[in-house]
Amino acid sequence: MITCYLLMFVNFINLTLTGISGYFQMDLLGANHPRFALFMILIFAITETVVMYFFISTGKGIKEAILKKLGENELWIRERKLKMKLFPHLMLTLTLVSAVFIHGGAVDNHMPSSWLHGPLFLIAYGHHVWSLIIKNYAFKEQIAIISELKPDTE
Repeated sequence: MITCYLLMFVNFINLTLTGISGYFQMDLLGANHPRFALFMILIFAITETVVMYFFISTGKGIKEAILKKLGENELWIRERKLKMKLFPHLMLTLTLVSAVFIHGGAVDNHMPSSWLHGPLFLIAYGHHVWSLIIKNYAFKEQIAIISELKPDTE
């Protein structure tokens, strides 16, 4: 979980720096905006995948613990509700940020739709910030669910 928080922090910094680089047309660490954006999208995709994996794997562990009668079925209902709140936002954030990256190709080729790049970035950035709040809540709830499980004595 600490790794997830560290990666989410790096994601936030990378996304912010990419936006600043694009807006002011400046290089970052010797990389122009498209190159830094490529670095950012790779780290972003890895981070979101790691976060999803955390919730999928801990959810599987919770389900197995409940099947072993180490917790009440109510915990599984809470887990499913948590995932139903979290995963749509994770997927939407990943889709929006990926769309901004892909649309960057239209900007580089001076396509008529290049004016959309800035507003699309702001939407993706805003949703990413919102998803960070949702992820923080989800991590807390996931740990609360895990803490309510009984220890396995076998």
